[in-house]
Amino acid sequence: MNARTAFVTGAATGIGKGLVEKLDREGWRVFAGYNRTPPDALVAACGPELRTMCCTVSDPDSVAEAARQIEEALQGAALDLLVNNAATATEATGAIENVNIEAFQRLFEVNLWGALRLTQALLPLVRKSDDPRIINVGSPSQYLTIPLGAQYPISKVALAKLTEALRIELKPFGIQVTSLEPNGVQSPMTSFPEHEKTDLWASFPEHLLGEYQRHFQYPGDVLEAAASLWTPEKFADKVYRQVVCAKKLKPRYIIGPNAWVLPTLDRWVSKSAQERLFERMFRKS
Repeated sequence: MNARTAFVTGAATGIGKGLVEKLDREGWRVFAGYNRTPPDALVAACGPELRTMCCTVSDPDSVAEAARQIEEALQGAALDLLVNNAATATEATGAIENVNIEAFQRLFEVNLWGALRLTQALLPLVRKSDDPRIINVGSPSQYLTIPLGAQYPISKVALAKLTEALRIELKPFGIQVTSLEPNGVQSPMTSFPEHEKTDLWASFPEHLLGEYQRHFQYPGDVLEAAASLWTPEKFADKVYRQVVCAKKLKPRYIIGPNAWVLPTLDRWVSKSAQERLFERMFRKS
């Protein structure tokens, strides 16, 4: 029996690295895409069947080349699983009032259009599978309103709607699609280094800086203080058992510590009450 096959983007660190390592341990043949970070640690942790390749999801030529390499390596076989995990949270900082629109567009190039590019490029290989699956890695931040940090959640809301459309459109062809929303996993995305705070305040013009600093906290400080984090290894084990091995994929999976809180809040608490809650969280008293 041939090993099942998967392609995971953003695989050099964090969630992507954890998922690749888990799939490799379970006997999958994995193709791992990375952008800037060399995947040396990933290669060291996995077996000889692992194939790494540079795949910059915001670059159509890079996506096309990765798809070509995977098709060549598979030699007519199927790609069973595509995990669109690559994302960025640092392309556009600041308030909506002064956000750099070109930087905001670059964030969407990775977080939304990148997933769409990979899906379009690899669907011909996914269609060949007896059990084809696509997992788009979203974020539970879409249930929050984060002042001075809304750009990343906005892109993930868009990805969630894209995933919902793909579920319906690809269902007649037997392709299952789901949204995976990691709630609290140790990764570069949840580290909030000091330079990110510096960069955020530096994005404001002088005439706005004092006004915003008087009213709002740095959102990374708030989120870091509230976070309870799993290791990527623990998260990947849960994802493998609950998602990858599921017979029928649910529309979305929120996995991580206290994963029930945000969707429950979004479903049962009024928008006005949610707004008051988020104001209390992020505004200075």
